[in-house]
Amino acid sequence: MNHFSIDHIRVLHVDDDPDFAEIVSEFLERKDDTFSVATAVGVDEALITLQDTRIDCVVSDYDMPRKNGLDFLELVRDDYPGLPFLLFTGKGSEEIASQAISAGVTDYLQKEAGTEQYTVLANRIRNAVRSARAEAVVQRTEDRYHNLVDTAPIPILLFGDNWEALYANEAAVAFLDADSFTEIAGKKASDFLHPDERDAARKRFQRLMREDISVPEKEYRVVTAEGEMKTATVATAPGYYRGEKVAQAMLYR
Repeated sequence: MNHFSIDHIRVLHVDDDPDFAEIVSEFLERKDDTFSVATAVGVDEALITLQDTRIDCVVSDYDMPRKNGLDFLELVRDDYPGLPFLLFTGKGSEEIASQAISAGVTDYLQKEAGTEQYTVLANRIRNAVRSARAEAVVQRTEDRYHNLVDTAPIPILLFGDNWEALYANEAAVAFLDADSFTEIAGKKASDFLHPDERDAARKRFQRLMREDISVPEKEYRVVTAEGEMKTATVATAPGYYRGEKVAQAMLYR
């Protein structure tokens, strides 16, 4: 079993011409020693390779018998939605490119004469894999954050830069006497505050978003979904949610 570093990139090149597939593999591995390229002749063989081997990026021809590159792309997206997929085809048209984009292709490159195309292909592969890995890191971080917030015993709400509610944990939903987050989603933070306290709260929020700093705890009269008034101490801090800066509001009774 091979053990690769985190920088190693495992590529699956799919083409019904085995000689061309071998040429591409040799050029890619020569261009970048972090590449390890496996080949498959046709979609069925490629699907078996994907099941048996960890692959970081797929490079596929379009015009193949039985199943073409778009058919393959749709099958890959069903089981591997985040896997980089580059369509490397000698049959180019706006219609094919449009269909590939609609099906979730990562990149689209037309085959050309000469070896310069392999340098371009190698760059596209590197960029696609780096982007996918970065997104995976962000997703893992968000998953951990959600698990932490979801299980927190105190009410926590997240507000976007337009002051709209983006997320609330179960404790916050219960505190606001709502049936679910859908009853809260999109509402302004001011909707949950007594009218006399909204202007001051808005200034605090703007300072937090502008200066990216936590603001001191403050007691507010919170208006629930049922119109009941509850007093709570609110601690607000900057955070990130789905790649965007947010304000995290934690409520204490």
